[in-house]
Amino acid sequence: MKDATARAVERMLAADPVWTATGTAGERIGLDRHTLLHAGPPFADPAEICPPILNAAAAALLFEGMAGGVEEACALVRSGAVTLRPAQDFGVVTPLAAVVSRSMWLHVVEDAGGSGVRAYSPLNEGGGPALRFGIVSGAVVERLRLLHGAVGPALAGIGPVTLTGIAREAMEQGDELHGRVGVASALLTETLVSRLGGTGEVCAFLKEAGQFFLNPWMAACKTMLLTGDGVPGAALVTAAGGNGVRFGLRLSGMMGEGWASAPVAAPQGPDIGPPGGTPRPRLPAIGDSAVIDALGFGALALDAAPLLRAELGAAAETAIAAADRLLCADHPVHGRRVGMDARAVLLGGPVPPVCLAALHAAGEDGIVGRGLAWHPPSCHAEAVAVVHRLSRADLSAASAP
Repeated sequence: MKDATARAVERMLAADPVWTATGTAGERIGLDRHTLLHAGPPFADPAEICPPILNAAAAALLFEGMAGGVEEACALVRSGAVTLRPAQDFGVVTPLAAVVSRSMWLHVVEDAGGSGVRAYSPLNEGGGPALRFGIVSGAVVERLRLLHGAVGPALAGIGPVTLTGIAREAMEQGDELHGRVGVASALLTETLVSRLGGTGEVCAFLKEAGQFFLNPWMAACKTMLLTGDGVPGAALVTAAGGNGVRFGLRLSGMMGEGWASAPVAAPQGPDIGPPGGTPRPRLPAIGDSAVIDALGFGALALDAAPLLRAELGAAAETAIAAADRLLCADHPVHGRRVGMDARAVLLGGPVPPVCLAALHAAGEDGIVGRGLAWHPPSCHAEAVAVVHRLSRADLSAASAP
């Protein structure tokens, strides 16, 4: 299996992710109006859906005009009349509790290296009321209308944006490309605003959206991982994410066969709120942005982000020390180790970290903190077992008379 993983990593290293287009989920991935996409592995049934994702689903249905109020929208989800499915099953990555609906605009990121692989992510809503924070309100719905009624269409004609160069420059200035994307977002915004003429409602929005780079970068990381997908016997992690209940993985050699998942703890780190206030209960790890860390950035690149490293303290040192034992190869552009080998955890290696915001468990207060979450080791054991099983089946089929 070592050679198979090496082949998967080699393909991944050749990827060159470029944001090439912007379009609605209905147009780009054929999403129907009765399906919403969420982060992480699938829910066992609608009753398991965590409050922040249920809130986000309700806001999305209000935005789509499919419900007249929050209770009606929630009832559509609980009854199964509207289905929630994992975004990464469609090549989409979505942050925190954000869901994707048919009319929402997506970044389209393609491998310019010629593999034909592409991935997608929704547009970042900026600060303030936001779907990704897992709250539902009139302000969240109005933000969706601005984002997908004005910003998305304006970005449709901006032309290709090379993301790797922005990412490399931002890391040199203190971003680790997940918990800190301020430099990268400023660089991207400068490019976008220049192409859009510098004035108007959309440019004003982009200038205030301090994390706008995060979403296309998620799609870029997913694109790189997908170029290494589908190699029989390979243990390269190609999907990772939490749904607020469970954390899930896919490996290259799982050949698209479901998810390996397990219950997951909440991110641990500094609280966000009034000094001296009572800490609010945190939701278990959530978001497809875990693909960033699975590639080798985020928590595994905290050495590049001294301010965030200091804020996270001893946990950051543990995460940094894990990089060499979890990651496979040096990236030709970034000059950093990338590519997570799921077998490393089974061989006594460290548990992989993810740099995440923490959402309020009840879905009432949005972001309540930030910190590090850790992959459940059983996910790696289950995923590697699936790869072994499929590999043995292939060998048996090949040796049959």
